[in-house]
Amino acid sequence: MKSAVVAFFAVFLALICPSSALHIYLKPEETKCYYETLKAKNVLIGDLDAFVERNGMYVEDSGIKVKVTIDETFDNNERVLNQKNSNSGDFTFVALESGEHKICLTPSYHDASAKIRVFVDFEIEHTHILDSKRNDDVNSLKSRVQQLTHRLDTIKGLQGTIRENEKKFRDQSESTNSKIMFWSVLQVAALACTCAFQLKYLKNFFVKQKVV
Repeated sequence: MKSAVVAFFAVFLALICPSSALHIYLKPEETKCYYETLKAKNVLIGDLDAFVERNGMYVEDSGIKVKVTIDETFDNNERVLNQKNSNSGDFTFVALESGEHKICLTPSYHDASAKIRVFVDFEIEHTHILDSKRNDDVNSLKSRVQQLTHRLDTIKGLQGTIRENEKKFRDQSESTNSKIMFWSVLQVAALACTCAFQLKYLKNFFVKQKVV
């Protein structure tokens, strides 16, 4: 009973999000094909990673290229995709008509005797799902832009406040300096008058003493 429930959920998940991941071993220019039945507006997303055997280990090599072709078997094998990928990347194909499609992978490498391992992951979605994801991304970007704009306005407001405070402080400083200068000049003038008065007084005093 338990195994039946697990199997049911596995099939259910497979129907909700059809996807297949596998790896194949090929020689350069050797072709491997798969068949997928796609409905109109289905989106086939393929993720590719290719490795070459070197000293008993499979390593990445940018010299590997993977050619991807898709033919419509229901329409006299009309080729609808012919794309050359790097050793790591993905491809996207949108089915215009419903029917069986043949997906072929052909790796190429400068060493014709090399052994190449290709990991491929196929995922099938509908265009409206991608549109929904794209709309979500756009809405997220809009929200982010609005947040940044709000922060920018806040910063501009703070800068305006700082400039206003600086202007007030500068005006106050200039006013204070003007007052200090005025009182300094007044004090100097008062001291000069006092000195002049004292000198005149002393001069008159000594003149009187001399006369006496």
